[in-house]
Amino acid sequence: TVLEPYETLWVETPQEKLGDVLQVLANRKAEITNMNHHPHGVTVEATIPTRGLIGFETDLVNLTSGRAAMSHLFKEYGPWKGEIMTRTTGTLVSMETGIATAWALNNIQERGRLFIGPQEEVYEGMIIGENPRAEDMPVNPTKTKHLTNIRSQGEGKGIQLEPPLKMSLERSLEYIAADEYVEATPHHLRLRKKILNATARKRAALSAASAAP
Repeated sequence: TVLEPYETLWVETPQEKLGDVLQVLANRKAEITNMNHHPHGVTVEATIPTRGLIGFETDLVNLTSGRAAMSHLFKEYGPWKGEIMTRTTGTLVSMETGIATAWALNNIQERGRLFIGPQEEVYEGMIIGENPRAEDMPVNPTKTKHLTNIRSQGEGKGIQLEPPLKMSLERSLEYIAADEYVEATPHHLRLRKKILNATARKRAALSAASAAP
């Protein structure tokens, strides 16, 4: 039997945010053991896998606009609770290795949220953004186009890129799916697919699907 560590978690939340907090806890495989309603809100006590706490505090702050508080304490080892799904989106995955260009990113940002900016180094299999749909989308952030084609006649302005989303290490660890890694170096924090090559990735996915009961 595979075991994993569990924590006792206490959350103080406003009454009107209780439903949202309970939904997030359920998604993270938490089991509610006690709820205490009081004039200032609700105290929720739960048992949760330790890995379920990764990124939870950030979600709690966002859900309650900073009005909730949490604390936790190691409880015991218990049976593995299975995969924790905290993401319903796919990713934008680079097909090429090179330097990201503003022209390419301008086109890619129409498909999803970017994690990188122009002039950043990218490589095949690196995750450069988020696809709102559940599937992963291959993209080429290194594409270039001649300067005269970047602007249309009389447009009067250049490329406008949305600021890229930069995630902390904790948020990155929470974000990745089972087929992804966080790559941390002294100067960079990147997300990538475990299998970098797209063809090999597809072959592995088909193999895993055929082997499933």
